[in-house]
Amino acid sequence: MNGEVTAFSERPNLEGANRRAPLGPVDARHKRRQRSIARIKAAARELFLRYGYERTTLRAIARKARVSAAAIVNYFGDKEQLLALLFNEEHRSVTERAKRELSETKRFLEQSIDGFRHYYRYFAAHPDYARAILRLGAFYDPTVADPSPGGQAVARSIARIKQTIEIARKKGEITSDESDDALALLTFEVYQIECRHWLASNSPDAERGLARLQHSLKILQRGFTPCQ
Repeated sequence: MNGEVTAFSERPNLEGANRRAPLGPVDARHKRRQRSIARIKAAARELFLRYGYERTTLRAIARKARVSAAAIVNYFGDKEQLLALLFNEEHRSVTERAKRELSETKRFLEQSIDGFRHYYRYFAAHPDYARAILRLGAFYDPTVADPSPGGQAVARSIARIKQTIEIARKKGEITSDESDDALALLTFEVYQIECRHWLASNSPDAERGLARLQHSLKILQRGFTPCQ
């Protein structure tokens, strides 16, 4: 009998282990803050996509997210920084899909366009939203490390493009003495320009824009000197 009691008393108290300790005041505030931030981001994205960036106000976002406009300013700074943060989060996912197109068997132009197609389709789905995003990057220096959301997106894009350059160099498609970093940056700049021209259309078609980009990249890869 005594042995049975001892054995039972040594079992872990599962009921107590599964019972969660109450949150302290700091933890509770952190949870509320995270919930508010999530609601703000969800509300902002919905309103940006529905009404456009320009017509969406902080007050409208605050009303939909059930917070004060002051809370949005406190968490994000302003509407522009909120847009940049949302884009950076989405850009990360788009870039991951684009990176899956990398292949040692694809030629430079093919895998470049296959990768850029994910960005073009993303922009084509909501062109007004895309135009607002690109306006954020009207002035920037990609050679300087920028920890901002927009700077992270630029660095992420250039790093992906550099991988296509490295593959093409291994295969002998690129023989330039310029560094892979310089070539990746130049390719990114061509993409930026072509993307802005493409988005000037009222109804930008992704494949049509990609065809123009491919033509420009072909000129870039060939150089200004014609083949002999």
